[in-house]
Amino acid sequence: MSDGSNTKNRVRRHFWLRLSTYILGIFLFYAPFALFTRTIKFFTNNSTVSDVHNLCFRMPINWIFDPSQWSRFVSSPFYMGFFVIIGIAFLFGPLFCGWLCSAGAITEYLSRLVPDRFKIDLSGKVNPMPIRYGFLAGYLLTPFLGGSIGCAFCNFGIFQRFISALTGDWQQIAYWSTTMIITTMIWFFIFGLFMKGGRGWCSFGCPVGTLQSLFYAIGSKFGFTHKLKYDGSKCSGCGACIKACSMWSIKKGDQGKGIRLNPHTCNTCLDCTAVCPRGALSYGTGAAETGKLLQLDNISVSDTGK
Repeated sequence: MSDGSNTKNRVRRHFWLRLSTYILGIFLFYAPFALFTRTIKFFTNNSTVSDVHNLCFRMPINWIFDPSQWSRFVSSPFYMGFFVIIGIAFLFGPLFCGWLCSAGAITEYLSRLVPDRFKIDLSGKVNPMPIRYGFLAGYLLTPFLGGSIGCAFCNFGIFQRFISALTGDWQQIAYWSTTMIITTMIWFFIFGLFMKGGRGWCSFGCPVGTLQSLFYAIGSKFGFTHKLKYDGSKCSGCGACIKACSMWSIKKGDQGKGIRLNPHTCNTCLDCTAVCPRGALSYGTGAAETGKLLQLDNISVSDTGK
């Protein structure tokens, strides 16, 4: 079997694996299933409603900076999930974003059905890192300014309404506020279906994903954590990984040689490892970058330096 066939088979297997974990995410976190929250309720004898709002990851970001709200983390076992995903992000990367967040995945996968000529392509033109950290900073400041945007701009809650409608509860989608309609248009259409990669909302406006990426970037400095790894000695400079990255986290290296990885925007979906024909990208412990220059026909095509 040729290397091309091996790569295609690997990409196909990876695609179905990721899709299956996103479907699992629907059954775990969203009503009417919400198996994860129902399990917690069973063991804690909790009587709250079983839907995605029980596992809100946005509001705890604000509560961390408000001592008057710290009791919430103790009173409800559901909010402890926030610290769980942050810990996982530090040790393994933002796996929730890249493998379980169905609200992020739905736009990524549906955008693949939209022809490229109709998509907004900001990759290589706009660096999402300062924008997403700026949005996170603004999100953290809102409680001190007398408000909060945790619910108003929550694609998790909107996606819950979609799931509720698809499972027979049409009342959940019948009454929408103006803010929710605007958020849906931005998240699902402008930054979703018609944005290259389909993850514009994740790249620019999700404080949960941004915080996970921050802890992933910190954790990737340590050898014992899992991270996306690049071996320049195997890189052919084909650019397949750049094209496959929905978060625009990979770009050409200095002087067009090799690639550069940005952990501050990566969601560890690992699509890049699946499409790489030479195995230059992998996932595991150790140093994030290794290898020397690879010479093909006496021409340097990869660089792990700078």
